[in-house]
Amino acid sequence: MSQEITVEEVVSSAVKNVGSDVDPNNLSLEALALLINTERLKFLERKIASEFLELKKRQDEISFLHKLIKTVNAATVNEEIDFSNIQELKDLFAKAKEYGVEIKEGKFKYNKAERERLIENIRITSEDLNVLNDMQLQTITRLTNERYESYQLARSIMKPLHDSKINTSRAIHGR
Repeated sequence: MSQEITVEEVVSSAVKNVGSDVDPNNLSLEALALLINTERLKFLERKIASEFLELKKRQDEISFLHKLIKTVNAATVNEEIDFSNIQELKDLFAKAKEYGVEIKEGKFKYNKAERERLIENIRITSEDLNVLNDMQLQTITRLTNERYESYQLARSIMKPLHDSKINTSRAIHGR
């Protein structure tokens, strides 16, 4: 499980979501199992959605950095770049700095060697973000598997309870 939580906390949370007039001490085993499993599935669903949003945001940053490299390449003349008069590039570099790219403040002219180091800084930042994305994808996969396993567990709990009720009903009506 991704987070340690007691049965009491799950039941309390599930009962709050159902309604304040429900007494957890008077729930049937089936209702209790259903509440616990439903709460677990909802928790995992929210966690997966949150991880996806974070992953999407980071992937947008990577796309931006790739666009920045393309823009730098397009603005390069004689293997040098001078964007002191290009506000769009200044804005792009300011945003790249927010994403963690190391850029010298107030520097707008780059010779061949400096330009190559600048491009390398952008690529390294992009690679770092990709590593974080890979790790987050593993987390999402684990959470998705955990959600599926929780669903299967819920089914394996509910089926015997349902069968037991049917058998009990048959036994009562069969007499």
